[in-house]
Amino acid sequence: MRKLSVLFVLLLLPFALHAGNDDLKYDVESAGVSASGMTLIKLSLYVSKPKNATTELLKKAAVHAIIFRGVAASSVTGFSKQQPLASSPAAAQQYGDYFETFFADGGAYMSYAQIVDSSTQTVKMSKKEYRVSVVINVSTDQLRRTLKEAGVIKGMTDGF
Repeated sequence: MRKLSVLFVLLLLPFALHAGNDDLKYDVESAGVSASGMTLIKLSLYVSKPKNATTELLKKAAVHAIIFRGVAASSVTGFSKQQPLASSPAAAQQYGDYFETFFADGGAYMSYAQIVDSSTQTVKMSKKEYRVSVVINVSTDQLRRTLKEAGVIKGMTDGF
């Protein structure tokens, strides 16, 4: 019976770890030039109601994109693709405890993103879905430094 319980928990663990990011359905692309050490992105968050696109959720999606997805190239601004800070797709699961705390409500992620004023656009995509787009400035260098200090990502010179 105990083996069955352990097997059941192990089978459900990946779903439990992923469940925290189910609310993050978004697209991200480069939005132009920013200050040194910063990344300016255009984030499009998909929500059921425009009021669900809170400042916290927009910042969470922006920082999540920089860490795990990277930034898509933009034909409008001419900027090329930016790789994610976490080189391994398994980093979210491998460092699940760290990221659970990092992305908790009001967590550390909030200090790395700033929404550009007057950049919000809302478009109704379907009967039950809206796309809320906003330009966000993310402190990529500071975020990279924090993740290195926590041992979540490796530096450029690590491994040589």
